[in-house]
Amino acid sequence: MMKNEKMLIVDNRLIAAGTYEMTLAGTLVSEISRPGAFLHVAVPGEDLVLRRPISIASVDHEGGSCTLIFKDVGAGTERLARCHPGDRVDVLGPLGQQGFPVDEPYAADDVLLIGGGVGVPPLYYAACELAGRGVSVSVILGFQTTSAIFYEEQFRELPGCDVRIMTDDGSYGQKGTVIEAFEERGKRPDWLFSCGPRGMLRAVEKAGMHPHTKGYVSLEERMGCGVGVCLACVCETEDRSSYRKICRDGPVFPFKEVLL
Repeated sequence: MMKNEKMLIVDNRLIAAGTYEMTLAGTLVSEISRPGAFLHVAVPGEDLVLRRPISIASVDHEGGSCTLIFKDVGAGTERLARCHPGDRVDVLGPLGQQGFPVDEPYAADDVLLIGGGVGVPPLYYAACELAGRGVSVSVILGFQTTSAIFYEEQFRELPGCDVRIMTDDGSYGQKGTVIEAFEERGKRPDWLFSCGPRGMLRAVEKAGMHPHTKGYVSLEERMGCGVGVCLACVCETEDRSSYRKICRDGPVFPFKEVLL
């Protein structure tokens, strides 16, 4: 159930070009359980709620804190970037009914996570949960430049996590796209989780969906108000018989359930 709470900013720092990591503490953390859920944040001291929810990157239930990743892309996020530890923000959440299925019996299955940009946080949350269950994962992450890369070290620190970085300009890791890295991998995974720009998701689906693959996609990029009233996040189902609201029915769906 969603809660509205004033949460404490524990930390807020720049971690890549235009990208910030914010740690919040409060009792709302106990409600967060789905890798892929979001929080809606109101900018302190102003009558301004961010246009779209923010991805949760990790949760420390024991310590009562959670970590968000956001990009400075407008007036609201610019103001949020200037918040300091000790400030308090009004938070609504967790938003989203379905996250990545981290509690499946994976055993020795091949689990692959593919993402880019601000699609990385929900994948990191999923990777943390999977590592805690003893599941090894492979991760392919794509960024535009070296200055945009974040959370590479955090992924590498997870036990059993194999990480590959792709950059558009070739300034770090390997030049190219996550799809090229996926094709070079040479095998289709048993499980595929993906989050990122819509064009990337479509390419991942085309390259990776085979009869034996269980694929899940987060449509977080299309989240609007987060509570289902703006209709900006409606997506059509594959059978074209109905529609889904990303914030009410997702944000994570099986690839074969929705039209990208």
